[in-house]
Amino acid sequence: MRKTILTAVAALLSMAATAQITETPEGEMLKNMEWQSQGMYPDYVAQQMYQFVEQGAIAHVVVSGNKMYIKDPITKYKVGAWIEGEISDDGTQVVFHTPQAYTESNGTLFYLTRLVQVGNKLGLGESTDLVFSYEDGKLTQTDGGYLVITNLEGQSAGYLDYNISISPVQEETVTPPADAEMLSYRMDYEGQGGQHSQTVNVAFSGSDVYIANPAGIADSWIKGTLDGDKIVCPNTQFLGADESLGYFVYFKAAEGTIEMVEYPGFGTFPVSTINLTSDEAVTFTYNADDRSFSTEQLFLVNPAKDKVGESFYDYGKSSFTTFTEVAAVPANPAVTSYYDIIEGFGFGIFMIDMPNQDTEGNYINQENMYYNLYLDDTPVANPEGQTDIPYTYTYGDFFQVSGTSHTFKYVNPINEKIGVQTFYKVGDQVNSSDLVWYYIHSEPDAIAAVKDGQAVVRTEYFDGAGRLVSPDTKGLLIRRTTYADGTQQTTKVMK
Repeated sequence: MRKTILTAVAALLSMAATAQITETPEGEMLKNMEWQSQGMYPDYVAQQMYQFVEQGAIAHVVVSGNKMYIKDPITKYKVGAWIEGEISDDGTQVVFHTPQAYTESNGTLFYLTRLVQVGNKLGLGESTDLVFSYEDGKLTQTDGGYLVITNLEGQSAGYLDYNISISPVQEETVTPPADAEMLSYRMDYEGQGGQHSQTVNVAFSGSDVYIANPAGIADSWIKGTLDGDKIVCPNTQFLGADESLGYFVYFKAAEGTIEMVEYPGFGTFPVSTINLTSDEAVTFTYNADDRSFSTEQLFLVNPAKDKVGESFYDYGKSSFTTFTEVAAVPANPAVTSYYDIIEGFGFGIFMIDMPNQDTEGNYINQENMYYNLYLDDTPVANPEGQTDIPYTYTYGDFFQVSGTSHTFKYVNPINEKIGVQTFYKVGDQVNSSDLVWYYIHSEPDAIAAVKDGQAVVRTEYFDGAGRLVSPDTKGLLIRRTTYADGTQQTTKVMK
């Protein structure tokens, strides 16, 4: 029986469309559509399957005539591809004929196929159609099957979704009125990674106060009421779609701690323990003289209404002070960690601290900062082709930002050095830091590495026990760099 099923699947897949749909189809993009499903995904290292329930995710749906397209319908394996369905003549049903080409890996094309339970395994049913009812803008899966990633032989790759529904979000965001007084503020807060600063807009309209979403979603605001020396922001406000997280997010009151935990051999990292609270509001103390305000309460921009999401933005002990931007020279960045490509994983990482301060220690607006990155002497471009990379730019695991710390993942060997230079633009004036070089083996005698204008005079390597070792020693080492002014920089390197 199993052989018959697999043969039938393979025959069906051989007739499937082999062209992936990777470009956004033409048509109407339905707004604020929420994805919910159940599913499973594999952990190949642990050789286990895990179940999940997905809620609050952003669904991308395009309608073009009698065609409907859904992007990334496998929750735990998103590749930027679309599947195509047909809307019935009466508009009450949408059918996606499967299999459909979904992704390619190492020269093998994988498909999305609707399978059903056959005994204790998944296999073909009487139909491979994925079927949804379509009423009042809501899609609800009705076929009772599983949408599964399979190869040409019909074998499951382990990723699947079922009980899928896609529905319009009924909640709406708020927006300041056009005649509101708009001011620029510096926001200081405690969050993951330590103390952070950034610039946010705050609008005042009578007793209404609007704080721009500090997570950076355009046209997303937290609304409060100015009452004497207090600004009261009600709990659980809808803030719209955060495409970087892939979820709809909410302003949520929370409580918890952030502790720095040392992991031997890897360093010290922040660990958060955070829970939502039943507080009715987050209340800020307001100073009418300088228009500053602050709170001791923790709040989140959270990808769920009723629980702490897997990924969230946390803001503790936040304070807001009015900010006027002026031209300034950014302080020098510094490579703080470097790990060579790890055998068996195929990638390495390095981290760079890019201060959002000028050379005098004053705060500067990172929204108007960008940087140039060099691997050896080759400029790095982000996936959008920019070599002037915006300070807050993120892209998957390859470009990550937490406060002033930037983490980069790389797959091609770095032979000698990493270079970085930051820029700050105010109006037409652009000022830059020094171009700072980090030598991944040892600083060459003939070329002085530069940090804050100081030449390197000595580079030493130590093992985990603190013993001085040769630069050629393999494994995780501590590198101590001494500069001409006597200052030292310590980083971990993997050789």
